[in-house]
Amino acid sequence: MKPLHYIITALIITLYGCNTNKDNVNEKASVSILDELPENPLLLSPITFSINPNKASMSTLYGNKTAFEHAKTKADNAYPKGSVLYEVTWRQKADSLWYGANIPDKIISVEKVQFIENTDPKYELYAGHPLKKVYSNDKNKRLLLILSQRMAETP
Repeated sequence: MKPLHYIITALIITLYGCNTNKDNVNEKASVSILDELPENPLLLSPITFSINPNKASMSTLYGNKTAFEHAKTKADNAYPKGSVLYEVTWRQKADSLWYGANIPDKIISVEKVQFIENTDPKYELYAGHPLKKVYSNDKNKRLLLILSQRMAETP
C-alpha cells in the first residue's frame, strides 16, 4: 500500500507544478487590442534598447524584417524602401521577482518610422491609453534620434 501512496503523492506534486499561473505575464507592458496601431511592434525583431534613468523610462527599437536585416549588416541610417521601425517607450517599475531590477510598466508612446520610395521617412507618434495617433512637435528631432541608433552587439 505504501508504494501507491508514493505514486499518488508524486502525481499530485507533478500536477501542481503544471499550474498555468499567469502572475509573471506583464500585460500592462503589452499592446492592447484597443490601441490604434497598424500592427503590434512587439512581435517584430528588436534592434536595440535604451534606458533613461532621469525619466524612469526604457525603450526598445523594433524593426520589420527589411529594417532588421539592414541594421544587422550596415551601420547607416539609409534604410531601404519597405523598412519600418518602431520605438516603443515604457515607464519603468521595480521587478517584484528580482531585487534592484526594473521592468517595463505601461507603454508611454510608440513612434513609427516608415520608409516609402525615395522620399523622407514618414513619422507617426502614438500615445495615451489606449494608444492613438497624435501630433508631434519634435518630429525632426525624434527622427534623427531614432535613425541614429545602431544594432545592439550580441555575443
